[in-house]
Amino acid sequence: MIWPLALTLLVWAGAAWLSRFSAMLNPVMTSTIVLAAFLLLLRIPLVDYQQGTVPLTALLGPAIVALAFPIQRHARELGRLLPALIIAAVVATIVGVATTVFVAWLLGVPYEILLTLAPKHATSAVSAAVSGVLGAPASLAAVFSILTGILGAVAGPPLLRLVRVTDPVSQGFSIGLSAHAIGTARAMELSPATGASSALGLALAALLVPVVILAASLIGWL
Repeated sequence: MIWPLALTLLVWAGAAWLSRFSAMLNPVMTSTIVLAAFLLLLRIPLVDYQQGTVPLTALLGPAIVALAFPIQRHARELGRLLPALIIAAVVATIVGVATTVFVAWLLGVPYEILLTLAPKHATSAVSAAVSGVLGAPASLAAVFSILTGILGAVAGPPLLRLVRVTDPVSQGFSIGLSAHAIGTARAMELSPATGASSALGLALAALLVPVVILAASLIGWL
């Protein structure tokens, strides 16, 4: 079936065009809403759609690896700041995971859902893998991760400007740590330095989020 691939590319092209008029119209968010509505209205099984988009899914891995190129191009600038960035990443990851779980716990969220929320600042693949190890629904963890990325891409840049964070590296690193690949795609549009630091933040979050969560789980078990 080629129609799912053609439909996805067509919807994405339209969503990308709309995003030129407003940063609030994030292409990922718009495309997701349109495609979900299409499948629901026509009652098309999700499995059929997924089978037709396998070529796109296969490109996700190489796309993430390709983010190493902007990091390499700004290696000198990022290298000078690397110790501070690593410390910031560790602190931000611990605070992010702890805050997410604590607020959800206060709201009475079930324990199983807490486990899927905890890794949401990492990419969807990492979030799903961590949740699977913890015995939580991996698909739900991926959904939370994607929603986090969309929210970070839409609200991240204006929020950083509101709190007067204007340095490109600081902006990008914050977006990458909190909104992973979707946020990084938005950071790439802001400036090369912002995109490079966001890619670095994404990579560090993918490494640190599993470590922090599994370490917390081990401490709780002990």
